[in-house]
Amino acid sequence: MNNKEQHKLSRRDFMQLAAVGAGGTVLAACSPAAAPAPPTAVPPSAKGSGKVVIAVGGWAEGSTKEVAEKLGFADTGYTIDVQVRPGGPELMSMLTAGIASGKSPYDLIDFEDEVAITYSRSGFFRPLDDLLEPNFWDDFPTSMMDMSKLWGQYDGKTFRIHHNFEAQYSWYRKDLFDKKGVKPPSTWDEVAALGSVFTDESKGVWAVEEGLQVMSVYLGYTTKQAGGNPFDAGEKLQAALEYINKLMYEDNTMNPACLQKGYDQQNADYTADKVAYHRQWPFFYDVARAKTDWFSEDKAAICLPPVGPGGKENSTYAAGWGYGILNSAPNSEGSKALLKFLVDKKNAGEMAKINTWYLSNRKSVLETVGDKGMAKYLKMYTDAGVIGTRPFHEKFVEASSKLDEAAIAYLTKQIDIDQAMEQAQDAMKAVSG
Repeated sequence: MNNKEQHKLSRRDFMQLAAVGAGGTVLAACSPAAAPAPPTAVPPSAKGSGKVVIAVGGWAEGSTKEVAEKLGFADTGYTIDVQVRPGGPELMSMLTAGIASGKSPYDLIDFEDEVAITYSRSGFFRPLDDLLEPNFWDDFPTSMMDMSKLWGQYDGKTFRIHHNFEAQYSWYRKDLFDKKGVKPPSTWDEVAALGSVFTDESKGVWAVEEGLQVMSVYLGYTTKQAGGNPFDAGEKLQAALEYINKLMYEDNTMNPACLQKGYDQQNADYTADKVAYHRQWPFFYDVARAKTDWFSEDKAAICLPPVGPGGKENSTYAAGWGYGILNSAPNSEGSKALLKFLVDKKNAGEMAKINTWYLSNRKSVLETVGDKGMAKYLKMYTDAGVIGTRPFHEKFVEASSKLDEAAIAYLTKQIDIDQAMEQAQDAMKAVSG
């Protein structure tokens, strides 16, 4: 069992606990197609010395070491020390103390969208633009560039560079759809119609299931499909809430028990033949294939997401993790060398072949990886133009939590839609004020 497999569960748990809106961000396995290209030699005069410390999620510890070893980071003259970073308040405390003392325990960290806003506004990171080649951003397609501008830049300066780009995908039981003679849904109405085709409550089978313990992810997804941002607390959020409510209580399409389920339970139900269609992050690619007695390609097929009122360009959104250099980095020059190494166009594709934690839709990456694993579907979604930008709020975690409260109260029939919208609007005013 490789390092990624050992940490897979903790990685999903981290996503669900680290932030209320985390799409988390995990990717599925992609088998290496060829040996990595030889690294470019570093002139002796340009070599540095000393240790560079990078903090990553536990699931990425082994692959980060492998990337450095196989792609030749040692040729820079520096050594790499890969450490597992904590999450939530503990990491915040460590970084705050590092700023105060002028010396951080890390040089670089790999971090998620949810904390990027807080960390960048707190002055934790140095700008990265001076380290990038003039044509660096030409390698980024529009969808990834839009995400980078919103979630990786602040006050006109780049503080984080994404190494992955994780869209939410629509997975379906092609074997069951073919048996019933129906096609995967391409619109909201067609999703709703699946209830009459697949749901059988007496057998515990539902057409659609979601892990709504992470409510803000699905709320952002459906409000995006409606053509809006949930944090605006306007008519698009209301349309999304009414759509979800209709799926649960009118169309008999989605199990209301989803409100108590996380991603692991959602996946378990799907692989237990209890679900015909669901939205999930890329890690489900591995989850499905790990069920060797169950898996076949037609049991975990991927189709394009349904198009809502907002048009196909809003059909899904991507989340991601990326690297930043701390202002209080002990090894300033070494941190620059490692950052440039990790985001270099020549290395990016090779990194994705080593482990798809580094898979993105950068042009160089998709060209290098080809159609293996999830790369095939990332390219399909990119080419179809269905990946939009993740809904944004300056106080993302707090605002997400407040919207979740209103949504859950409505979807559990504690309040009506007018009360839910009033609660959401009041909460957003309070958070923004």
